[in-house]
Amino acid sequence: MQEILDHLPDGARVLDLGCKGGSFAPSDYPRLVVICADLEKPGSGQIGRFVQADAAALPFPSGSFDAIILNHCLEHFGRLKPALQEIGRCINRRGAIFVAVPDAKTVTDRFYRRLYCNSGGHVNLFGSDDDLSKMLSWYFALPHVGTRVLCSSLLFLNRRTNPKISVSRRITFRGVWEPLLVLISGVFRLVDGHLQTRLSVYGWALYFGLVGGTRGPNSPSKCLRPLRHGPSCRVVDPSWRSPETLDFLQSLSLPGLWRDEPLQSSCAL
Repeated sequence: MQEILDHLPDGARVLDLGCKGGSFAPSDYPRLVVICADLEKPGSGQIGRFVQADAAALPFPSGSFDAIILNHCLEHFGRLKPALQEIGRCINRRGAIFVAVPDAKTVTDRFYRRLYCNSGGHVNLFGSDDDLSKMLSWYFALPHVGTRVLCSSLLFLNRRTNPKISVSRRITFRGVWEPLLVLISGVFRLVDGHLQTRLSVYGWALYFGLVGGTRGPNSPSKCLRPLRHGPSCRVVDPSWRSPETLDFLQSLSLPGLWRDEPLQSSCAL
């Protein structure tokens, strides 16, 4: 999400939606006006502006925000479509949206949903980043700029952040020692690299709108056709890339990012 936050102008308004304790520290961006919103009230240690609100009925005027952060919250929304409509209403037409969601087909998310009671609150399951990006782009009325694959750190098992893990109302166990989780995550990454598996994959980060800068006055407003580039990244059609978008894509530093020749099906995720 820093690719969006770092390039916003001074005084830009940012909505951190469904954030609980916050997706990022507002104090790290004092030049921005950050509003945190969640259905539940935060703890006493919450810092910054907070609004208790339902994502399906946001109490903000249309076009209020220059950026909206949706960090691992869409899978928890009980009324997803009304929430997406509200998000699309509140975002500025020249704004940007960051979305991070789990891939329901991965080993990590399946284990998470089986481990925690009530599937850990994951009421919306997403199994295709293509379908998801198209749906979100339609609701947000913003072009889909790119997609990054997210790898899991198994944070939901970490003893430091989750001292007690409730499997059910009666069964709890202590979290796992952090160095062991680091070792397991590293092994998963090695296996993925050698055997082309997806053991370490958790989900996707999707970017919409003006990421990394602003459009020029002659830039097209149509949604851009996404192409696949390598096993871990998808970027937009090379027929139009603003200098700011090029800088953003280059910052991803992923293999195959700049291949503009026709890609084979073997490049698909």
